[in-house]
Amino acid sequence: MSEQPDFKQIVEGFIYDYPVCEFHFLTPEELVFSDKVRVICREDCTHYGKSWACPPAIRPVDGCIAACRAFSHVFLFTSVAQVPDVMNFDACLEARRDHERMTREIKAQFEKNFGKVLALSTGCMLCDTCTYPDAPCRHPEERLSTIESHGILIMETASRLGVTMDCGNDVVVYISLIFFNA
Repeated sequence: MSEQPDFKQIVEGFIYDYPVCEFHFLTPEELVFSDKVRVICREDCTHYGKSWACPPAIRPVDGCIAACRAFSHVFLFTSVAQVPDVMNFDACLEARRDHERMTREIKAQFEKNFGKVLALSTGCMLCDTCTYPDAPCRHPEERLSTIESHGILIMETASRLGVTMDCGNDVVVYISLIFFNA
């Protein structure tokens, strides 16, 4: 009788097909959660109140934290992109689009192998202009909410894990999380 592969082997069976820089397997308990993140969203983010993927369109932060904690595993991964200068907004935006596209593809692999998942990233970039709040989302199944909108202090979490975030003035690093059960 042959042994069934564990979830890490399953993920490692497909993740190397993507340009992922680093990845980590975690549990929700290893993430740093804080309901205070929503204050930062409301006061400092230009997407607040303008996107179906961001507050206040998504559920209250305690519901988002509960949704994250309902899963047994978290897969954190990063991608990097070289840009002329990290202050070049257009170049960074294009790199972010590539990361979001890859996140949706990796999410599909997790769904194929593990069923229902929750994918969080840098935020939805599917449409040039979001329909919020005037019309329903055009792509609710593909939409990715931000990590921070779910009450996760991602930079503190990344620091605790030793994730490489500073790669110089010509490299941007993006992070995504996939919550799943196995």
